[in-house]
Amino acid sequence: MEQTYSDEARFPGSPITAGLVQMNLDHVERVRRNALEIASGEGLDADLLELAAILHDISKLDHREASSGGIDTWHHHARGASLARKVILVNLRKKISLADQIAQIIETHSDIPFIRRYWTACYHADLPTPQSREQIALRDADVIDMLWVGGMTKIVHFRQVPGSDFFKEDGGDIQKAIASARRSFEEAAGILTLRPAKHLAVERIETVQSFFSSLTPVKNLPEFVRVYNHFVEEHKAATSTHLHNSWRSK
Repeated sequence: MEQTYSDEARFPGSPITAGLVQMNLDHVERVRRNALEIASGEGLDADLLELAAILHDISKLDHREASSGGIDTWHHHARGASLARKVILVNLRKKISLADQIAQIIETHSDIPFIRRYWTACYHADLPTPQSREQIALRDADVIDMLWVGGMTKIVHFRQVPGSDFFKEDGGDIQKAIASARRSFEEAAGILTLRPAKHLAVERIETVQSFFSSLTPVKNLPEFVRVYNHFVEEHKAATSTHLHNSWRSK
C-alpha cells in the first residue's frame, strides 16, 4: 500500500503529498484493526477480512481525480476491487476464488449515503451494496473510522479545496462545508449494522457531536484548523486510545 500511494505522489503534477500518503496509511491500519475486532465479535474469517481491509483503499489516492482534490472518493471501490484482485493473484500468488471474494468485499465497501447520492445523480445507477456478513463488516469497519474528529475534518478540508466539486457545491462557505460533514457523519453512523461495530462507535459518536458544537463561530478554514487542534489537544487521551489523530492540520 505504501508503494502504491508513493507512486501516485511521484506522478508528475500529482496533488498527492507525503502527508496525505501517511494519513491514508494510518486510515488503512485503523480499518484493519476495526475489521479484526468485528470479525472476532461476529465469528467471521479474520484473515479474509484483514486482507480486504488492508487493500480496501488501494485506489484511493488517484492523481486523475482532480475534481475531488486528488482523492478518488467516488470510484475507488470499483478501481480498487480490480487492482486488489490483481495484487492478490500476481503479487501474493493466491487462488482465484480468494481474489474474487476479496474483490467483491472491496467493491461494496463504499455504499454509504453521500457516495450513493453522487452515483445516483451522476450515473443514474446504484452502488454495489454489501450482502454477505464479510462485506457488511468491511463497510462497518471503514465507516467507524469516519466517525471521528479526524474523519470529519478531512471532509471539511476536501470541501475547501478550490476548484473541486465540493468547493463549488458549498461556494467556499466553511459553515456549509461543516454542515455537509455533519450530515455525512449522522448518515454514516446510521448505517452501522453489526453489533461489534455499533459498540465501537458509541464513544466516537458522542465525542464528534461535541466537536461539531464547538464549530458554530468558525468563519474560515484557518479558524476551523485552530478549533480542531484545540479540541484534539483537550481530548488527547481519547485520541490516543482510538488512534485517530490522523489529520493534524498545519
